[in-house]
Amino acid sequence: MLQARHVARRFDRGVVALSDIDLTLHAGEILTLLGPSGCGKSSLLRLFAGLDAPSDGEILRDPSARLSFVFQEATLMPWTTVAANVALPLVLDNVPARDRAASVDDALARVGLSDFAKAYPRELSGGMKMRVSIARALVTQPSLLLMDEPFGALDDITRQRLDDELLALVRAQGLSVVFVTHNVFEAAYLSDRVAVMSPRPGRIVDEIRIDAPVRDAAFRQSAQYGALAMQLHTALLNASEATA
Repeated sequence: MLQARHVARRFDRGVVALSDIDLTLHAGEILTLLGPSGCGKSSLLRLFAGLDAPSDGEILRDPSARLSFVFQEATLMPWTTVAANVALPLVLDNVPARDRAASVDDALARVGLSDFAKAYPRELSGGMKMRVSIARALVTQPSLLLMDEPFGALDDITRQRLDDELLALVRAQGLSVVFVTHNVFEAAYLSDRVAVMSPRPGRIVDEIRIDAPVRDAAFRQSAQYGALAMQLHTALLNASEATA
């Protein structure tokens, strides 16, 4: 679905953000990039999206994959409605107006916001704004979803609820996801596989598979979940110490 081969990213001012990244996303998988702030997680996601180009190496993407990107902030247009915000990718894609309405209604239904189509962003909570952002990403019916710490600014209860909703969407639609976070508990809950990154320059120093077929409230309270979160925490510590 998506692959980085020996990818590096150096910026003009001399900062090396990424070094020798080898990583593959398989179809139907949730792959999480886990690392400390500033380790290059967002830079790698931008390379995957084609918003930036590697200094070395190459990014390969399934040519049939339709890609959407969810940013850290909801980035909604405050002057227009929820429905118009969700419709924006279709407008930019020159989809006829008669075809946009049904797609927008479907995307809003998928995130539980059908009743808020005519609302404005100022009338929404932070969690609802992020749902609108996700609906906007889903409206083009992507097969590949890139998500850059979308729930990082939310409280724990809202974050957990949106994690559950994201899992339901991914499973229902067969999406492939690259998810960025620095939260070990979120990574343990959401992921099929976690790629642990070192501090800058970011490298993949460990890959940990999460074998938990059912993700629910019982899983959050299980010994397995706690052990997985501790394993990820230890991997982050080891990565930091190796580059200290």
